[in-house]
Amino acid sequence: MSARSLSASLVAILLAGSVLVAGQAHETVLYSFGANPNDGNIPNGGLVFDSAGNLYGTTQRGGANNGGTAFELTSLSGGGWAETVIYNFCSQSNCTDGGGPLAGLVFDDVGNLYGTTASGGTYTNSHCGGGGCGTVFELSPPLAFGGPWVETVLWDFKGDLNGGDGDLPAGRLTWDVTGNLYGTTQHGGNSSSLGTVFELTVGLNGTWTEDQLYVFCAGGPPCPDGAFPSAGVSFDKSGNLYGTTYEGALDGKWGTVYRLAPQGDGTWSETTLHRFTAQAGGQPLSTVNFDASGNLYGTVSTGQHGGPAQCGGVWKLTPEGNGFKEGVSLFTPSGSNGCTPVTGVFMDVKANTVIGTTSIGGAFNAGTVFKITGTKQKVVYNFCQLAGCADGSTPSGSFTTNGKALYSTTAKGGTFNQGVVFAITP
Repeated sequence: MSARSLSASLVAILLAGSVLVAGQAHETVLYSFGANPNDGNIPNGGLVFDSAGNLYGTTQRGGANNGGTAFELTSLSGGGWAETVIYNFCSQSNCTDGGGPLAGLVFDDVGNLYGTTASGGTYTNSHCGGGGCGTVFELSPPLAFGGPWVETVLWDFKGDLNGGDGDLPAGRLTWDVTGNLYGTTQHGGNSSSLGTVFELTVGLNGTWTEDQLYVFCAGGPPCPDGAFPSAGVSFDKSGNLYGTTYEGALDGKWGTVYRLAPQGDGTWSETTLHRFTAQAGGQPLSTVNFDASGNLYGTVSTGQHGGPAQCGGVWKLTPEGNGFKEGVSLFTPSGSNGCTPVTGVFMDVKANTVIGTTSIGGAFNAGTVFKITGTKQKVVYNFCQLAGCADGSTPSGSFTTNGKALYSTTAKGGTFNQGVVFAITP
């Protein structure tokens, strides 16, 4: 197994900077889960395109073993899309191949897919329970047309067992330019079990090894550097990693934005860039995105009950000197225009537009798609417009694009109320 490159990720970055087709928002359901007995359900993660225009993603549950699936959607020449389950998790005894994937997938340069499962794997302990501590996996495409995809577990997380390395990886993986994988675990790392950032490196013999780049809250609560990182990490142009923590910081529960910078001795130095508050909104579940000027963007899922940001919002951090200026709320949902954004934002760089979703609220309390251009914000789609929420409800995945439309998932709704894959032109 050779080291992987960033080419697929660079394609995604280029697409993220594409100009989307202008016009009114139009939503199309590409696939409703539950169409067959072994189909997946609860597609929580984002999607990824291959070079042929097929879409790939994961479902948290369902499949032949109810341990979740990895799936492929193929565009049909006559219109519509066909779904194929390319892997059923928990296919091995005691789910040693992993179970319950929460995040989307990433490609390498030769067509293999990589992801994480929040449970399953070889190791269990008191912190990650009897369901396993989670895995990082690879899916290799069929050697012959119509053959099976082959799953390989690259890393079994151990939690706090024997000085563990983290558990419950819930975020999407990220490549660096030399073919190493980076991600986060919500728990584990030390006796406090409050999360880690990790790196996986492949050796000449094809064996992967894991290194903890950072362990959160090493001194114990209230965790000024944050706790429970739920999303993955993002690289800037200088090779620094950025991410968010769901809790920690002020009052121990509102979360942070952090940066990890590589040092000359091989270690990484952590800087807490922002600490969220109840009044301004907190508990981010999103990755960090960048615009062309180096500003940071993301979402917070909640705020103090009855306060100005009780439904969360979109934040922006602006570079200033050696740090970042305090966050500015760009979008404060109120319920009627959406509530609880959890997936982060899509940056249409050329159009100077930020696009995202709220998981609930809106006209039908099933979530929204919103757009921010400059200081102007508006809801461009309310989910559950169709009878029985056939258009989906509770949008759950980050957006990806082919340059013409945005594609994502909803965790609920659809013809069988088990979630959908949808496209929207905002």
